[in-house]
Amino acid sequence: MSSNLEGPKISFKKHTGKETRVQIINETQINHGDFGEVFDTLVEIGGHRKRFIVKKYFDYPTDAIEKRTKASPLGWSKINAQTAFKNYSLAQKAGLKVFPTFRMGEDKKSILMTTGFLDNQICVSSNNKITVVELGRPLIKEMGGEMLDKFLSTIFTEGLKASQKQISLHSDMFFFILSKDEPTKIDFVLGDLDNLRKEEKLIPTESIKSDNMINIKKALYHFCEKNINRNFSKKFLDKIEYYYTQNVYRDFK
Repeated sequence: MSSNLEGPKISFKKHTGKETRVQIINETQINHGDFGEVFDTLVEIGGHRKRFIVKKYFDYPTDAIEKRTKASPLGWSKINAQTAFKNYSLAQKAGLKVFPTFRMGEDKKSILMTTGFLDNQICVSSNNKITVVELGRPLIKEMGGEMLDKFLSTIFTEGLKASQKQISLHSDMFFFILSKDEPTKIDFVLGDLDNLRKEEKLIPTESIKSDNMINIKKALYHFCEKNINRNFSKKFLDKIEYYYTQNVYRDFK
């Protein structure tokens, strides 16, 4: 499914205030969530064509949002885009693993961000809305042992780092970057920042840590469910349990 933004050119502003004007060449919808639609987008910047992701927020709430939030006269799209924009700055300042590019559109209701799709890699979501099968790839049947251990150690450490900053992570924030070659190499990034939040100081850090560890474990289980071959899934899940146990009881003060 393809569509176009309102004009052939649009400016996107960095959280530091710097603006970049790009021309939209084409875009293809790849995801649809509670807050908006996500497009794989080819843009032209300074005579060079580059691939980005553009998320366009809904002007009206879906039922899922409406149940959680009161209606706002300012418009859903602008409020949710601004929330994600602020959350990106918060996550970046905390040293969390986010995309290097995350910019607000001049329409105030769209976000341009780094793509996880390249010639040699694909990107899948932890909420199972984008999977390897939907991207025309086979289920993952192997990952290198040392690489997998490093990945799991890093992703749970990310939860500890967030907890130290009083930041809560939701299970659907994680995007998984996968190599096209085999054995599959895996990495992650916090890409969907709509539900990221900084907790009040009165909430114990240990409580935040416990929730973050559970949500990371949940994200990994969801990823395994739709993306990993049954023969490899037991090994993958056993390693998740090992690193979850190692970190949930870890003293990080």
